[in-house]
Amino acid sequence: MRARRMRKRIVAVAMLAATLATSLFGIPLAVLAAHYYRVHEANAMERAAHTAGVEAAADLFHGRFTGHLPTPERGTSVALYSADGRLLVGSGPPTADSIVTRALADNSVHRSNRGGEIVAVVPLADGPRAAYAVRAATSTAQVYARIVTIWALMLALETLVLTLTWQLARWQARRLARPLENLSAAARTLGDGDFSIRAQPSGIPEIDAAGTALNQTAERLGDLVERERAITANASHQLRTPLTGLRLGLEAALDSPHPDYRQAIVDAVATTERLSRTIDELTALARGASRGTEPLPLHELLAEIRDTWGPRLADAGRSLQVGADTSLPSTAASTAAVRQILAVLVDNALQHGTGTVTVHAREASATTAIDVSDEGTCSDKTGLLDRRSARGHGLGLALARDLADAEGGRLRLSSRAPTTFTLFLPPPQQGSDHHHDGPLVAR
Repeated sequence: MRARRMRKRIVAVAMLAATLATSLFGIPLAVLAAHYYRVHEANAMERAAHTAGVEAAADLFHGRFTGHLPTPERGTSVALYSADGRLLVGSGPPTADSIVTRALADNSVHRSNRGGEIVAVVPLADGPRAAYAVRAATSTAQVYARIVTIWALMLALETLVLTLTWQLARWQARRLARPLENLSAAARTLGDGDFSIRAQPSGIPEIDAAGTALNQTAERLGDLVERERAITANASHQLRTPLTGLRLGLEAALDSPHPDYRQAIVDAVATTERLSRTIDELTALARGASRGTEPLPLHELLAEIRDTWGPRLADAGRSLQVGADTSLPSTAASTAAVRQILAVLVDNALQHGTGTVTVHAREASATTAIDVSDEGTCSDKTGLLDRRSARGHGLGLALARDLADAEGGRLRLSSRAPTTFTLFLPPPQQGSDHHHDGPLVAR
């Protein structure tokens, strides 16, 4: 309905502009045409009077006039009057009317457009005074008939122009309205949550610019929402292990015959602080607001992984080794994102791997790579990093992959025996000569 009203407005504006233009041009032209035909007919009457006067003058002034005037054109009457105003021959008033009287009096040509006639009077002089006068006249009805015919042709031409304008306006309205309708439909679809919608090019630069802006907005919103959905879907996986540890610690303190409640509370507070930090980091990552700009404190992060996961692996009867090569390239990856990725990988090794878990940072093609491995074997040939194929390994690996991609890095299953995941951090910034110095080895 709105589109139809818009098309009607476009057509109405075009028709109004065309009507105004043709009227501003046609009305003066019609007035000029009417004036032209009246003047043209008066000139024709003057020529007819001159012609009749020239042919009759010699005979009149030499006494050979036979009483006949040249036959005028159809619709024209010619009459000859004497100096005293008597009608001598021809078709006209029986006595001289006012225009004939004036022509005889001042010996000059006179014209008149009154009384339903167009009249021209030409005096015939033999000396300083007029001796005769030739009167030619025609009905104004004939002139007006020609004028009306011209006006009708002009009106028909204007009607044709307006009809063509109407057709062109309808075509142009469709051409302009259809892209806007498509753009409006795309915006409504985007508002309904379909971020895959894209506005198609229309060939109209202004509309295409709006469509491009809408497409960019849809792409950004789609990426943001997909990122939030992915992290929200995987947040429970990241929070389940700390919550389980917190519960087990509290239950152990309650069941112990000699409980150390203070230590249990201290451990619980530390765990809740880690949970709070994890939630804050996941929220920031979901909003895409954590892309790193400062150098990653790799040694501090590896030490944190050692302190956090070492005890958990020890409780499971396994060990954790954390190390790093010397002089590693710097990177601007987000500390929160790398922390979450490594937590996912170590937790995956704890849950599904065997033996010692090793976290080792090394240089790989002018960038930093972090290997997380255990002594188990990965027999699943499906895409472990694919959210749809994660199966028993949980959705955490898919989350880790998404976070790595968002930071400009890569996460790959680099070895199946032993199972090794490698996180390739983003390349160092141009002009940066900062390196992570000194090895770090911990058990």
